[in-house]
Amino acid sequence: MESHSSILLILFFLSHNLHLSSSENNTSQPAAPICPTSFYCSSTLGYLSFPFYPSRNSPCGLCEVDCNQTVPKIRLRPDYPPYDLVRVMPGSSGDIVLVSDTYFANQISNNSCDSLMYTFPPNSSSLSFTISPTLPVLRCLKTPGLFEQVDRYFNAIGTDYYGFDSCDDYSYYYTYSDGYISANINLPALCSVVVLPGNPPSMLPKETEFNNLFKLLTSELNLVMQVSDKCQECHRRGGQCSSENQEFWCEYNIHNTKKVTIAIGVVIILTLLVLCFRFSIYSKHNAENYPNLEAIIKNNESLAPKRYSYSHVKKMTDSFKVKVGEGGYGSVYRGKLQHGPDVAVKVLNELKGNGEDLVNELASIGKTCHVNIVSLLGFCFEGRHRALIYEYMPNGSLERFIYDPNSETSSQLEWKKLYEIAIGIGRGLEYLHRGCNTRIVHFDIKPHNILLDQDFCPKISDFGLAKLCPEKRSVVSMSGMRGTPGYIAPEVFSRNFGGVSHKSDVYSYGMMVLEMVGGRRNVVVEDSSMYFLDLVYKQVASNRSVGLSGILDEQDQEVANKMILVSLWCIQSDPSGRPSMSKVLEMLEGDLKSIQVPPKPFLFSTTRSPHSHH
Repeated sequence: MESHSSILLILFFLSHNLHLSSSENNTSQPAAPICPTSFYCSSTLGYLSFPFYPSRNSPCGLCEVDCNQTVPKIRLRPDYPPYDLVRVMPGSSGDIVLVSDTYFANQISNNSCDSLMYTFPPNSSSLSFTISPTLPVLRCLKTPGLFEQVDRYFNAIGTDYYGFDSCDDYSYYYTYSDGYISANINLPALCSVVVLPGNPPSMLPKETEFNNLFKLLTSELNLVMQVSDKCQECHRRGGQCSSENQEFWCEYNIHNTKKVTIAIGVVIILTLLVLCFRFSIYSKHNAENYPNLEAIIKNNESLAPKRYSYSHVKKMTDSFKVKVGEGGYGSVYRGKLQHGPDVAVKVLNELKGNGEDLVNELASIGKTCHVNIVSLLGFCFEGRHRALIYEYMPNGSLERFIYDPNSETSSQLEWKKLYEIAIGIGRGLEYLHRGCNTRIVHFDIKPHNILLDQDFCPKISDFGLAKLCPEKRSVVSMSGMRGTPGYIAPEVFSRNFGGVSHKSDVYSYGMMVLEMVGGRRNVVVEDSSMYFLDLVYKQVASNRSVGLSGILDEQDQEVANKMILVSLWCIQSDPSGRPSMSKVLEMLEGDLKSIQVPPKPFLFSTTRSPHSHH
């Protein structure tokens, strides 16, 4: 009690001084703008947050959004014209933003040569943009003998090309292929390489007039916006990111400094509260303080795995000698049961929750028994020590085998094996959604959570975010967002897309299968994953090859096409438009000709809204 009293006195002292510092001189200084952590924009966009900020709150972000327009407008830079803001979605590399340039659209429709002088918003040391689709072209000032120079240039790089000569001052040339025209090869005199918002000829239907450059341009742009680490840190500390000529600095005014001081004080208070809470919780080293865990074990005695003491866990891992993995949850160590098989011991972070992660894992995975679900062999819950003991997977996670085609591991996975892995994961998910007495939604399907045994049989792991759905309800009741950016279904972070259900796992599965396919691209472009997905859809819809490595015969091509088509069905924005996992398996294991090309996912289209088909 004496220690608790001391903490309370410290808290009172801090809060009293913070109150004085925040109130002094408050009449002598102009009020600083209140920066919202998020703001509601429209029924389509939902809530937005940094780096976006609402109009008239310029110190609050990097990109101004005017939500008072019929179609919300966004300024990517203060000195740059606004775009129509169509969609914002989180991605693995940053916010994925779909915009439309109405002024540019009018220029295209009027065949204005001004449209060919288009410039993209420049990157800064605070915010960078990856833009797709783009069309690299050779822009040449019209001079005598130009055609012969251009012809020699394209012959030197070994590709056919189109020419566009309808503008007074410049001629434009572009290739048949998706490859960028290189600015490093000897360019013809008075020519330069420029990039326009448009589609390479190979991405468009055959009936397109490829020799008409205006037909290849587009006013709809996919942007991946990535905030620099320095700017994120500046924003976290209450500052405003500023940059000029690629130089960065973090600005603070008196109000921001005061807010930082207050924030530090709040952090100190919260830290002391956490320490006080942990002291009261962990002072009793027994699981009686966790009735949820004990209730689950008692209610599932026939299914609950063996319980080990912390000393046993240390012994089976040889005092945590061999680490085989690490993540936000904690670390994984290789171990061995006495007179038993090798195991993987996942030691959970001490400060992660109060046991919910372990409770959740036991409650969900304890109900499963399937060849494509990892087996939970035991657990430890002793005071502050928590661990889960799984069967050991010698080939690690699927993530290791997707990328880097030059690695030894990647060469082991041919298309047939990738296909078998995709089917195995699908069977595991079908079992979770339909085979258990209680439907289980995993909510974190991604390559990192797919483990491979010695025969490369896939097993779904990490049920820390899973939700149980008693009575096989179709819609899951949940608050907040859960999952990994890049794999999260739209309805999980915005209910405007529909209810959260087992179809959310279907979306994650589709993104993961597309990632398995995307790791086999012949050419790795520096564009976003959206560029690849858009390319994949256009190529498949026009019945053309996507261009993937390792295709040895027609069977490999059929397998790749099946995986692409099925994954495109899985990532439909409307949950009702996605197939169940049973239907997914039926398509994967059936005839390719029976799989129809799905509608274009909303992520790459501005012609539909999430509610347009309801």
